[in-house]
Amino acid sequence: MYWDVPEGYWNVIVVKTSFSGTGRKKYINTVDAAAVRFFLDTVYEPHWNHYKEDFGNTFAGFFSDEPELGNCSGEYGHNAVIGQPDMRLPWGEELADLVKELWGSDAVIKLAALWSRLGDITRQARYEYMNMVTDLYGKNFCGQIGEWCDAHHVEYIGHVIEDCGTHARLGLGTGHFFKALWGQHMSGIDVVLQQIRPGYDKIDFYNIGGKGVYNGTFFHYGLAKMGVSLGHLDPKKKGRTMCEVYGAYGWSEGLKLMKWLTDHMLVRGVNWFVPHAFTGGDFPDPDCPPHFYAWGNNPQYPWFSCLCRYMNRMSHLLNGGTHSAGIALLYTAEIEWLGDYQPFEETGRLLTENQLDYEVIPLGLLETCKISNGKMTAGKEEFEVLVIPECAYIPEELAEWLLSALSQGFPVIFAGSLPTAVESDWREAERFYGWKNKGARTDARDNIAGESMEKGAAAVWNRLVKAEKAHTSVDAASFCSCACGEEGRLLAYLDAVMERDIFCENPSPYLRYYHYKHQNGDFIFFFNEAPVLSVASAITLRGYVPGTENACWYNAFDNRLEPAGRDGSGKIMLRLAPGEASVLYLGEPQDELPRCREIRRGKRMELNDCWRLAFRSFQEKEFADVASGRLYNITAAEGMEDFAGTIRYEADFAWDPERDGETLSIDFGTVYETLEVWLNGEKKAVRIAPPYSCSITGAVKGQNRLTIYVTNTLVHKYHDFFSMTMPVEGSGLLGPVRAEGYWE
Repeated sequence: MYWDVPEGYWNVIVVKTSFSGTGRKKYINTVDAAAVRFFLDTVYEPHWNHYKEDFGNTFAGFFSDEPELGNCSGEYGHNAVIGQPDMRLPWGEELADLVKELWGSDAVIKLAALWSRLGDITRQARYEYMNMVTDLYGKNFCGQIGEWCDAHHVEYIGHVIEDCGTHARLGLGTGHFFKALWGQHMSGIDVVLQQIRPGYDKIDFYNIGGKGVYNGTFFHYGLAKMGVSLGHLDPKKKGRTMCEVYGAYGWSEGLKLMKWLTDHMLVRGVNWFVPHAFTGGDFPDPDCPPHFYAWGNNPQYPWFSCLCRYMNRMSHLLNGGTHSAGIALLYTAEIEWLGDYQPFEETGRLLTENQLDYEVIPLGLLETCKISNGKMTAGKEEFEVLVIPECAYIPEELAEWLLSALSQGFPVIFAGSLPTAVESDWREAERFYGWKNKGARTDARDNIAGESMEKGAAAVWNRLVKAEKAHTSVDAASFCSCACGEEGRLLAYLDAVMERDIFCENPSPYLRYYHYKHQNGDFIFFFNEAPVLSVASAITLRGYVPGTENACWYNAFDNRLEPAGRDGSGKIMLRLAPGEASVLYLGEPQDELPRCREIRRGKRMELNDCWRLAFRSFQEKEFADVASGRLYNITAAEGMEDFAGTIRYEADFAWDPERDGETLSIDFGTVYETLEVWLNGEKKAVRIAPPYSCSITGAVKGQNRLTIYVTNTLVHKYHDFFSMTMPVEGSGLLGPVRAEGYWE
């Protein structure tokens, strides 16, 4: 080829297709319908032919674990963003046809723009290419498998790799979380490899082995909310979101951390769980511990059922109703493809810390929403405001929707400066989500700025933004924006356009809540995620009249109702220890609901230096008496560094129920980490997580024997690879142990 080269420096770009690129080897082309059909014929159909009588009963369905686009072999890790100059991109015959249809004679220059910086051409090309790729993945892989399962009377569930923004990228990702799982019957996520840890929510921290870094903000404020939002917004998922949980944390993870992770998921709306994992391998199996049973070697396994019963009760409670959240937070995949942006989880963190609940909503679903009386409805969810994270650019279809929404009085808040709109003919609502009502809002859009939309929504939007930045009056442009870092201003805007569901009188940045409505009342799940700080505050609840007798607390771990305490003005008091969770029930006044009674306090005492200790390692069946005296950290004692198992503590005390109190309340202080309480030969309580306290009624007599069993984790004996970046806690009952009697 001969070329008369113009003056200057030029790139010569050669674009070719190949079946032997550097992507993941021997991996399916997940955007190719024929490839996925071959996969179904090879794997799914033989299962149907052999087990068809069991489909829909014994076999509930199929699970996809971390499928990906696979155009890279891992060299970009979690950062396989469109635009890498040397990246191989997904391709196929159907994708080639889409490119020709959409780009026509511009296809050559727009393909080149996928790797090169050509201004708005690049932004438009990458935005449209990523939409084409993610549409095909959603339709041809997840959608085709979901349709097959539908036709064979089973369900299709699973999850993709979401880590640190991968959910919106290529390579290990699937480009767009919502489209990637749209064909499934449940939404799904997973938490493994210590991705979520108490107190690590605002920092980047090393993953296992220290060779990579996790983004704590995404895993704590983005992952579960993204998954649950899909479960709420897609009708075929019936409000269900599954989480694969606990896996590959190492033996340092015991029931205490498992309970915390469970509550972390529940309070964000996850209501189905896949616990990871049991193993059939020989003990100790190095493959992704902890293992729940471990051939009888896990000393905490006898209490694992307590966690499972709690999980089942709460999951049952959070199914079949409706979630209440007033804020729609825009999913940021599309604006990431266009340029600079702030991930949605950063704004989500601010909302969460201020008890403002939200759903993450993708751009394509906005057009399918109904706006009426200043509110937006998506499925069963009703929103009072849309919040758009900080971004430099938005696509034209979003600008078009915003102009329509603003003209109908629906508030929109930008958590940053106002962005520029990029022209594009792509309309995601029609192409992927099947919305057929294009043009219905043309009149409203024409009126927003008093000019016609014939020149395009992007042009109209950009003129509005320019006028807003110049402080020029613009009729009906009722949006507002916050400069980067103006968090207080964003909160003030939200308070101006909506009424809070929950308001805490005392700032509680680690308090999480989830409001779920059933026909017989409202259930508000509270969880204190703080590792060390307690929550104590009067709370104001939307629609609740202080002083009415229609509220009580539900303790799901013990499966009992407890009275809701109030302050002097009748407001409900919320008190949660670090890591504690509870459910507030609000319903019609009922006589059977527990009432607060006047408490008369009795005797107080401490039990810290009168204990008899006995030890039983995880390999032994009997206890061996070793010591007596004060409480101490077993792991810190010389010669006990490797002890893993159960410690039995016994103490005798005198108690007169008539004089000292008919109910005995005991706070055991610091415990590592499961606790079982016996009094006078009767089992009275199990605690697998803080607070380590209980109340005992009716079993206290003159002379009493208190027996406590405390079990640590196997990390003390097996220093496994997965635990190397986890703190190894102490062992045993450390106290102080305080007992108090009272009468009601």
